[in-house]
Amino acid sequence: PPRPAPEPLETVVGGEIVETGAGPLVRVRREFPLSYAHGRLPLEAAFGVSPDVLGLLAGAGEAPADPRRLVFLDTETTGLAGGTGTYAFLVGAGCLDGDRVVVDQYFMRDFDDEPALLAALDPLFAEASGIVTFNGAGFDLPLLETRYVLARRRWPGALAHVDLLRPARRVWAASLIDCRLITLERDVLGLSRPDDVPGSLIPALYFDFLRSRRAAPLVRVFGHNRDDVLSLVALLGW
Repeated sequence: PPRPAPEPLETVVGGEIVETGAGPLVRVRREFPLSYAHGRLPLEAAFGVSPDVLGLLAGAGEAPADPRRLVFLDTETTGLAGGTGTYAFLVGAGCLDGDRVVVDQYFMRDFDDEPALLAALDPLFAEASGIVTFNGAGFDLPLLETRYVLARRRWPGALAHVDLLRPARRVWAASLIDCRLITLERDVLGLSRPDDVPGSLIPALYFDFLRSRRAAPLVRVFGHNRDDVLSLVALLGW
């Protein structure tokens, strides 16, 4: 007998289909009050950072002028090799909206959803004072820039960028075993992720979804990405 049709992904992950102007896309939105503690610190600490401190964290690059208009960005990709064959199939973006932090996650149900995903990111970048990442200078942003160029879209290369990996190494390299985000979460933020999916398995879970359309394993991938975004907010607040 024929197999029953799998439950729609947007239903499984608690999201919705949104129209972007370049096609439909799955978006998952979660909101967190500023008093929400992702580890030891409430999220609101990140948005009181002075422009001078942002300048120190940005290093030689341009510093964001307004911490309340930062975009905290993390991607999940089809691999770590980079180049034209690597896609960012899930992009999580955290922004301040009034008295809460809103985390929007944009997901490609297949590779032809990429124009819609890039179109969804455009208004976020247009309104941002800067982007905050962890190792974004070495991976996330060059990958997104490649995807923008291949799609013949204009990449916002002049947008200020704070990569928290570099200052984290200067502060903790001598006292911690490494400066991976998971280590900083445990030893600096006091955060534990008991049910987290290892990042090395995420590309395989996505490819399995493309073959089978079974969305249930992706729930943990969305959770992993959302926790990464919130960790950026908490780490900047620290």
